[in-house]
Amino acid sequence: MAKSSPGNILNIFNPLTEFFREQSISGFLLLAATIVAIVIANSPLGDSFIIFWQTPVNVGIGPQFQLNLTIEKLINDGLMTIFFTVVGLEIKREMIEGELSTREKAMLPVMGALGGMLAPALIFTFFNYGKAEISGWGIPTATDIAFSLTVISLLGKRVPLSLKIFLTALAVVDDLGAIVIIALFYSQESHVMYLFYSVLVVLVLVIMNWKDVRNIYLYMFVGSFLWIFLHHAGIHATISGVILAMTIPFRFKNYEQVFDKRLKDVLAFSKVLDSKEAKKDHAGRDQVIAEMQKASTEMEAPLNNMLYIFGGFSSYIIMPLFALSNAGIKLEFSAMAELGSTMSLGIMVGLLLGKPIGITLMTFITTKLKITSIPEGVSWFDVFCVNILAGIGFTMSIFVTKLAYTDKRFIETAKVSIIIASVLSGLIGYLVLYFLNINKNKEL
Repeated sequence: MAKSSPGNILNIFNPLTEFFREQSISGFLLLAATIVAIVIANSPLGDSFIIFWQTPVNVGIGPQFQLNLTIEKLINDGLMTIFFTVVGLEIKREMIEGELSTREKAMLPVMGALGGMLAPALIFTFFNYGKAEISGWGIPTATDIAFSLTVISLLGKRVPLSLKIFLTALAVVDDLGAIVIIALFYSQESHVMYLFYSVLVVLVLVIMNWKDVRNIYLYMFVGSFLWIFLHHAGIHATISGVILAMTIPFRFKNYEQVFDKRLKDVLAFSKVLDSKEAKKDHAGRDQVIAEMQKASTEMEAPLNNMLYIFGGFSSYIIMPLFALSNAGIKLEFSAMAELGSTMSLGIMVGLLLGKPIGITLMTFITTKLKITSIPEGVSWFDVFCVNILAGIGFTMSIFVTKLAYTDKRFIETAKVSIIIASVLSGLIGYLVLYFLNINKNKEL
């Protein structure tokens, strides 16, 4: 199935399917990038490879807004903002007309994500209470969307669609939770004046939405100032991506009238293209096609257009780049020897056991309280087995690691622990679901 264009109005009917497909392909690229990074880091080129990502890069406008970053920081703080913008756009779309659009639909993954963050955090705290490593409590709370959806996509019809959708929505809400944790607990000392500037920029974005501004590039321009101000305020600037996403219009106010008018234009253009004159006049035909594309794009929601522009870039370029720059771990004896440390155990147990137990327990309790409900025909054991895949923390857990620690020894040990726990979660989850074959006795 070809990727939808912004002018294809049919893509509004099943956005989650497109998102699921895109994240699955991204997962394969992430896996390849991770393997390449680890192989190179442990080859004779290892030192040069690691030093490359620390190359200084100066970014900014004028002397007041100069940022002294490294290539790695530019990816982690800059490009990852685009990734979080895409996540925010997906969350907003699902809240309006998707899997989070009603209280009943939204509460199951929301409660599951909450349990999936609380249990790993408590497990990590249990292992590291009173120690310097305690600042890494947020590491095992995250789920990697791309990798978890890649594994479940490999299972095909062995897993019912309802559980695939549950895992997708859970991972999206989980990422939002990770963003909140980063903003609240892993930001630096705030500078009040820049916070004030940030609030002003947010107000401008809200007014733009209220005034029905549809130009997504204008939102991006204003949003870039929000990134700069939040960065100078000491708050991790990636949160600006989610804030920006929430202000992008899902529908413009006179949508129905514009849709009707542009639909007539598109149909008129189609008749022109089918005419004998248009088939002979190539230049005129190209102009009609351009006008037709413009009309089709104006029929689409600004939010969907922005997802079209950045969705693929985020999945196929930013995330593999993140893996390349962050997964280059030297498998030295010192790091491997630390796998029995309390920090390593907190991460691995938190991801391997804390995630599935926390998600299942929280959804079970809230279902008994009539707050949520699991899909029909699905047992709690089925839910637990799918939740094992939520223990694939990888990119998001590594991202939090870089914020939680400055000690290189801690960072390297945490990375190795994350990779081991993520691989085991993916492997165990896949094997259990493969042999369980939830759908084997159900109509597909």
